[in-house]
Amino acid sequence: RQTAMARKKQSRPKWSVLGVARAPLKKKKAPNLPWMPDEHERFVAAFTLYPRKWTKIAEYVGTRTKTQVCSHATNYFKQLEREGKADLIPPKRKPGPQPKDRM
Repeated sequence: RQTAMARKKQSRPKWSVLGVARAPLKKKKAPNLPWMPDEHERFVAAFTLYPRKWTKIAEYVGTRTKTQVCSHATNYFKQLEREGKADLIPPKRKPGPQPKDRM
C-alpha cells in the first residue's frame, strides 16, 4: 500500500505547460539602489501627509515598495536622532483595540 506522501510525489506538478513540468515563478526582488534626492524629498513630503502609513507613502513616492519605504524611514529616524532632531520624528500610532479573551 502507498502512503499519502508517496502518492503526492507521483502526482503531476501544479505548474505545467503542454505537459512539461515547470517550477513556480519566483517574485523578483526589487533592486537595492540608493535613494535619489528627489525620492527622499517625495518621501518627506508624503510622510508629512500620511504619517506612518507606509503603503500610501510608497504610492506617493512611486518608485519604492512599502518595505523599502519602511526601511528608509527607520534609517531616516536614526539619522534624525544622531543629529539631535528626534523631536521631528512623529510618535508611533497607538495600537488598535485588543480582542477579548474567550474562556
